[in-house]
Amino acid sequence: MHANPARLRATSYVTRNLRGRHEVLVFDYDAQPALGTHLPGGGVDPGERPDTAAIREAIEETGVAGTLGVVGTVGVQQTRYSNGEPCISVYFHIQTDDPRDRWTHTMHGDADAWDTGQSVTCRFVTLTEAARLLKAAGYQQDEYLDHLRIRI
Repeated sequence: MHANPARLRATSYVTRNLRGRHEVLVFDYDAQPALGTHLPGGGVDPGERPDTAAIREAIEETGVAGTLGVVGTVGVQQTRYSNGEPCISVYFHIQTDDPRDRWTHTMHGDADAWDTGQSVTCRFVTLTEAARLLKAAGYQQDEYLDHLRIRI
C-alpha cells in the first residue's frame, strides 16, 4: 500500500508599508471564529507555478486588491491536513499597495473546497500582532514571519 503523495500548497505573507509601518494581511472565518486567524493559502494546481498559485490564492481567499508582487520564498514546511493527509507548504512574501485596513470577503475558488462561499473578515495587522495571532491559532503559520525582508 502506497501513501498518498503530499499536496503542494502556496501560503503567503502579504505585506504592505502604509503610513510608515509594515503590516501583514490575515483573515478570520466569520461563522467559525474558533478556527483562529489565518494567512491566505491553498493548493497549487497541476502545471501551475507555486508563486502564481500564491497570488491566486491570496485573491481568492481575501479579495486583496491593488498591485501584488512576489518578493521571494521565505520557507518550506511539511505538515498534515486535519484529515492526516500530508502537505508541503511553500511560504511566499508578497507585497501589495491595497489601502484598505479591514473588509469582508466571500471566498471563491474550487467548487469542492470546504471554504468556498465562506465569509471572512480580512485585515492588515502589525507584524508583532500577526505573530501573536498566528501562533495562537496553532497552524504554525507564524514560523517564517522573521524571514521576511523587513524589520518587525
